[in-house]
Amino acid sequence: MTDQNIFLNNFSYTKWIITLLLGFSAGVLDVSFFYIIIGIVMWILYRCWKPSTEPSAIKCQDKAKEQAKVPHKVTDREFERLRYLQVLVNNSWPYITKYLEKFLRWRIQPLIRSRFKYLTNFHFFDIDFGNKAPQVTHMRVQSDPEKKQILLDLKISLNAAVMVNVGISKTIMAGVKSVKLEGTLRIILAPLIPDVPFTEAVNIYFPRRPVLHLQWTGLTNLLNIPGLHTMTERMIVDQIANFMVAPKFFTQPLAANFDMKNLPFADPWNALRIHVLEARNLVANDFFSKKSDPFVVVRGGGTVGKTRVISKNLNPQWNQTFEILFSDLPGQEIEFEVLDKNVQRDDSLGSCKIAVPHVLKKKFIDKWIRLDNVKSGELHIKVETLKLFSDRDKLEKVLNLNKRPRPPKSEELSSVALYTVIQKARGLPVIRPKKCKLNPLATVEVSVTDTVKRTGAQINSGEPEWKERLQFLIKDPRGERMQLNVLNQRNKVLGHISVSLSTLMAAKDMTMEGWFPLESTVNNSEIWLKLQLMILAPRIFHVKR
Repeated sequence: MTDQNIFLNNFSYTKWIITLLLGFSAGVLDVSFFYIIIGIVMWILYRCWKPSTEPSAIKCQDKAKEQAKVPHKVTDREFERLRYLQVLVNNSWPYITKYLEKFLRWRIQPLIRSRFKYLTNFHFFDIDFGNKAPQVTHMRVQSDPEKKQILLDLKISLNAAVMVNVGISKTIMAGVKSVKLEGTLRIILAPLIPDVPFTEAVNIYFPRRPVLHLQWTGLTNLLNIPGLHTMTERMIVDQIANFMVAPKFFTQPLAANFDMKNLPFADPWNALRIHVLEARNLVANDFFSKKSDPFVVVRGGGTVGKTRVISKNLNPQWNQTFEILFSDLPGQEIEFEVLDKNVQRDDSLGSCKIAVPHVLKKKFIDKWIRLDNVKSGELHIKVETLKLFSDRDKLEKVLNLNKRPRPPKSEELSSVALYTVIQKARGLPVIRPKKCKLNPLATVEVSVTDTVKRTGAQINSGEPEWKERLQFLIKDPRGERMQLNVLNQRNKVLGHISVSLSTLMAAKDMTMEGWFPLESTVNNSEIWLKLQLMILAPRIFHVKR
């Protein structure tokens, strides 16, 4: 063995020893696993970008021709990198599970309690994710210098025994004893900064819905609760699987004084108008009539829309429009699923997808798309981007454009988007629930026209802090009001406020920000809000300069 090989071999052992020491030190010091992720990413980037220490014996041109003749294979260097990454994941797993337990109790639990009035005393009891860490099968690292972010995609697979028991008050009603999960987890370091820790925050989410299977115990007891009896096991799994799927993401701040507005994908500043026009040559599911009863489900931007059902037709025409707000979060898609309406269960007639960045680049798309996973069928869709203005003088022109003749049964188009940032409140008459050790809950309920959205936060220091961002699409803001209620866990109103959108339109840049007084039984109750209106204009809209 040459001196160089001896040196490289010793250096490899040194790396293993350093890795184990770092893992041990992190456990002793109770370091957040996000800092471990930072180290992993920086080390991977170094491994990816550093020049090879072994000179190639083949010229570049000959090597390119040789690689073109054979399919791509994972090199020893890539395999080694994945193996090292798996070692880091295995050593970090005990600390990751501790963080996941805190995440369930302090983030997921108040959300569940706030969204279902019959689950106001919902509680996570035993939480044990076991010792088996997820397996990392593939990895990809990308950088975006323009947006100051680094993307790390990990294909993960987990099939392990767990113990997660949930219930109401002190009674365990259901549990999960095993979980199987497969999907691509994306970690974004953004925005990058020139000082330690080199990024202001770590952002984690699934670009696409992961495959999730849970083995339940006692689920029937949970589904017997009033208000939940219409739900099924599949619906619950879907809700869990979608909880961290784009556009939803979880952010862990690392830098001091971190502000969410510094993230390029914090708010959905992209508006798309999606027209589901027609379909042709659909599969006939009805054996007797040789027809189907098709409708389309549109998913994107965290929202779901459905067209009407057209009976006994393989070439239906819907001509319906959906409007969805999208952020710049990488990897988002618009999904179209064609279904055949049935009494018991709707059957799939195929599906297709469009990448959101592709639409934003093209500005306008009008095309027939072949449906996947079926013998035949095409869907005709049209997608256009909308411009966003903060000039209230453009509203009248947009309203007139939206009133232009449209196909029969088509929906009224939106003219503005309301962006609401709910930060925190103070001076609320908070009452701790009797005979319950849970922290009191404060729920914010915001309604505009027929749209109602809720979010909750546990009160740990006497003042609730939501840090929630909600958006509403509005047909005509004139005469509309935003109603906000702060509720306790028994849905009793602790304070409320009503803001006229006409008043908001009269404000500078149609924006109001700061502490708003709440009408409450206690004096000096306030809530910190930022309200902003943006006018939605079609792409044919021209601004005079």
